[in-house]
Amino acid sequence: MLISKFNNLQIAGIACAAPTQEITAEELSEKFGKEIVEKTIKMVGVQRSRQSVKKQLSSDLGYVAAKAILDTKQIDLSSIGVLLYVTQTPDYRAPATATILHKRLGLSIDCVAMDINLGCSGFVYGVHTACSLLNSLNSERALCIVGDTSSKLGSQEDRVSSLLFGDGTAAVLIEKSEQASPIEISLRSDGSRYDSILIPNGAFRAMTLTSEELALGHRGYPYPIMKGTDVFNFSITDVPKHMHEFLLNVDKSIVDYDCLALHQANLFMLKQIAKRIQASPAQLLISIDRYGNTSGASIPLSLVDRYGNDNHGEIRALMSGFGVGLSWGVISANLLAENILPMIYTDEFYDDPALSIEE
Repeated sequence: MLISKFNNLQIAGIACAAPTQEITAEELSEKFGKEIVEKTIKMVGVQRSRQSVKKQLSSDLGYVAAKAILDTKQIDLSSIGVLLYVTQTPDYRAPATATILHKRLGLSIDCVAMDINLGCSGFVYGVHTACSLLNSLNSERALCIVGDTSSKLGSQEDRVSSLLFGDGTAAVLIEKSEQASPIEISLRSDGSRYDSILIPNGAFRAMTLTSEELALGHRGYPYPIMKGTDVFNFSITDVPKHMHEFLLNVDKSIVDYDCLALHQANLFMLKQIAKRIQASPAQLLISIDRYGNTSGASIPLSLVDRYGNDNHGEIRALMSGFGVGLSWGVISANLLAENILPMIYTDEFYDDPALSIEE
């Protein structure tokens, strides 16, 4: 299996921003009916979630989270040589939203800024890419911003997506340190199952839809199509199997960890994966009940939810993200609770001056 071991690098800051607007099961009961909503809650485990206001994007939440880390830790902006933005809800098709965040954060031109198009595995892939780039550069720090405004992808008339998907974006600061414990990561991809989770229209493969096709919701446009059974089987089979193999290869056991932070797909999946790797209920972090499925941000959001108000102690964390691609991965890392900031709630959005330019 592929395993990367990063010495002399540490996760030095984690922050997460979520919208102030909260959607509750009670509100949706008025729209869809109490019986239907209760059935959905039992199926996915979400009691409420956070949804962004109309003009608020994932990058707006990511900016707030990143700014909180930079300000709290009083980071020299010139020391950041990498800025990654991992998302499937970018501001524009072009340019990369990372360049817009680069401007908003006031970073140096001596900085690699780029987007990565990944969803639920985005945190694991983003941290790996940030560590890899930072290792190759004469720079001290990397900033990885990951998340989506998933509520904007789903139909508001779909009872499951209305409750399941929540919005949130996290920022992760990685820096060089001679005293750091190793960060160990393993990644996997299976493109043969790329159509298990698919948004088929809206890009260049299927650009020319007629107005009639759009009105009929042609092949899901503009909403995601998911092969539910395939995704479920992948999540409870491939993911725990990979985690077992990873632990064997890094010579660790689940009992060596204080917490298990999984992508918050749905509550039943989480419990099944934890059970299959013999993690205890006390180890498993759960945030989906109050924030919904927050895509790539769900792992750091769960850490912030649990440890954001805990200012002391080392946390031995095992983390796994999995989903669209199909792609999945595992991280083993030691974190300091003092580097995990409290949850931030905001309705802030960027009034982009580029949209008001007249040619």
